[in-house]
Amino acid sequence: MWAFLLLALLFGGTSAAATLQDIDGNQHALPPSTGARATVVFFVTHDCPISNRYAPEIARICSEYSSRGVGCLMAYVDPTITAEEIREHRQSFGGTQPAVHDTGHELVGLAGATITPESAVFDGGGQLVYRGRVNNFYAALGTPRRQATEHDLRNALDEFLAGRPVSKPRTQAVGCFIPKWNVVQEGGSQ
Repeated sequence: MWAFLLLALLFGGTSAAATLQDIDGNQHALPPSTGARATVVFFVTHDCPISNRYAPEIARICSEYSSRGVGCLMAYVDPTITAEEIREHRQSFGGTQPAVHDTGHELVGLAGATITPESAVFDGGGQLVYRGRVNNFYAALGTPRRQATEHDLRNALDEFLAGRPVSKPRTQAVGCFIPKWNVVQEGGSQ
């Protein structure tokens, strides 16, 4: 329940649901108000090659799990990018998921995200049930595998949707570090 309250405070909401506005002006509730069982937030940046490499898998996950009551949001974490640049990036990489510009890093802070791409699964009550990598396609920075052998996000979703506890609620994502918001605002580097 603390996650729900934190979201309400961070987004200025005083009602039972926090509302996020995507770059197209559409409203999304977290926890979801549409009866969704879970929401996956993908933390991405437009200029991270590893994040961009995951775009097709993110699209597949969102498509495959939508019929099972899972919603998806893309959280663009670079506060200096514009909404138009986000739209262009989504078009270039085939993304159709709603995109939220997390300029103040509220979602980053809520999930504890530090890397792009990183995923966070929130249940229908707003509790964080998984945070980490999509899969293990990257063994380390600059070291991709031929194919992923562990599908951490899919496993977490399957366990959650089956009513079981998520066996690995935290995994370490490989990718680009999310810049600290206050450092970016001051124009400095990390």
